[in-house]
Amino acid sequence: DSGGFQILSLLYGKNLHGTINDEGVAFYTSAKKRTKNLFTPEKSIEVQFTLDSDIVICLDDCPRAQATRDENELSVRRTIEWAKRCKEEFLRQAERRKIPHGKQPLVLAVVQGGAYKDLRERCAQALQDIGFDAYGFGGWPVHPETGKLNAEILAHTAACMPADKPKFALGVGTPQDIVDGFRMGYSLFDCVLPTRDARHQRLYVLSKDPSAVDSESGEKLFKYLDLEKERFTRDFNPIDEACDCPTCRNYTRAYLHHLFKIEETLAYRLATLHNLRTYTRLIDALRNVSQAALEERKHS
Repeated sequence: DSGGFQILSLLYGKNLHGTINDEGVAFYTSAKKRTKNLFTPEKSIEVQFTLDSDIVICLDDCPRAQATRDENELSVRRTIEWAKRCKEEFLRQAERRKIPHGKQPLVLAVVQGGAYKDLRERCAQALQDIGFDAYGFGGWPVHPETGKLNAEILAHTAACMPADKPKFALGVGTPQDIVDGFRMGYSLFDCVLPTRDARHQRLYVLSKDPSAVDSESGEKLFKYLDLEKERFTRDFNPIDEACDCPTCRNYTRAYLHHLFKIEETLAYRLATLHNLRTYTRLIDALRNVSQAALEERKHS
């Protein structure tokens, strides 16, 4: 990752010691600002090359969820300028490291603009003019008040991206959000939810086999199993009857409830294995849907 969302978390969100300007981000070791660490678009690209990333993401200015229009306009302007610098640094790094064109990582630009459709359009067009291998949705994908997916702005942003390039829904989401995002045209997703929910005893149970998922149906795809509830003390069923993960094959809901209750760390491992496998089952199903659609278009 580029570090853009971490800027939001550390500076816009928690007001830690640092400043953001057109040059980049300055982090200070104390409130007295004695030692400064400068993080720039160029540094972000260099670090990602050093990590041997498959997808290099441009550093963007990610505003807070409640940002005003003026703040979002500043974010868009800065994101575009940083994207130009990132692209230039990407080319320099590839040349310096002698990476042939066919072996270079993909470089992805992030579309900002908050909930303002015209700003999203402006940002997406400017990034396309620079030219990137893929494009991503930047900012908050959920309504700050309701916590639900902001489907309207996500779909609008996807429509602003070129149809022949991968679209990345950064920060999305729950299993349902991924299906909804897939329907909008996104094919890449990332989110902390499966592991975070696992740590908090929230496990996923799909309402149907993912191989039969109809991304257009609109039906609710999954439910949460809240294992901290006392009713699971004597529930000897697996987490999800249809799941083939090691947890569901070998352990019961009652056993996981017990492990969480006694604060045994194995509980976190088993819950995480299940939630992650739920995601991979879902992604496999969506890939099959996508492949089937491609085959249908070929024969039509």
